Amino acid sequence: MSNKIAEGVKIVAEAESYHHGFLPLAASYCRCLEIVDIVDGMVNSRMNVSPGVIVQAMVLDTLSGRSPLYRLEEFFEHEDIELLLGRDMAAHKLNDTNAGRALDAIFNAGPSKILTEIGVRAAEIFALNAKVISYDTTSTSVWGDYRRCEDERENEAPKITYGHSKDKRPDLKQFMTELLCVERGIPIFGRTLDGNSSDKTSNNKMLSRISGT
Repeated sequence: MSNKIAEGVKIVAEAESYHHGFLPLAASYCRCLEIVDIVDGMVNSRMNVSPGVIVQAMVLDTLSGRSPLYRLEEFFEHEDIELLLGRDMAAHKLNDTNAGRALDAIFNAGPSKILTEIGVRAAEIFALNAKVISYDTTSTSVWGDYRRCEDERENEAPKITYGHSKDKRPDLKQFMTELLCVERGIPIFGRTLDGNSSDKTSNNKMLSRISGT
């Protein structure tokens, strides 16, 4: 009996252990919303690590409270990847290069469409009331150079420029984000706007869009 106990202690001592907190529950919600399948179904990509997996990894990384949102591989080196992402893979595959490629592919596919698809699914699954909606914008300040976004735009990327800073940083350039939400603050539409966008103009455009649907 003592030998069996000793063997059991040795096995436990050599086993890998993880402290995930609430992240497995968050991962379960991601699976319920089918985030990976929705993103992969709407984004054209031949990456070994799919954009959907990258998105779920970013969601869980954000919910963990770690900041800023990069170097995913460092975060997942200490996590059970198969449990949280549903894939058995090495943490180094969640590197910044793959994350950047995934975000580029998502941008080309239209992130607003993807957000709406996931938001609508959440509203359906959890029977949320979509008759009462809320709308708001916020600003995000940035540091560094954004030449492609500061000059005349060649694509639909928001213009990074100075504007009314809602986070009290008028010295920094910014971009704006708008969200249309239903019950419990679940977004069903969202997109980024130019840094100098006017709330009044954005509100009028959104009201016109809603009334026309």
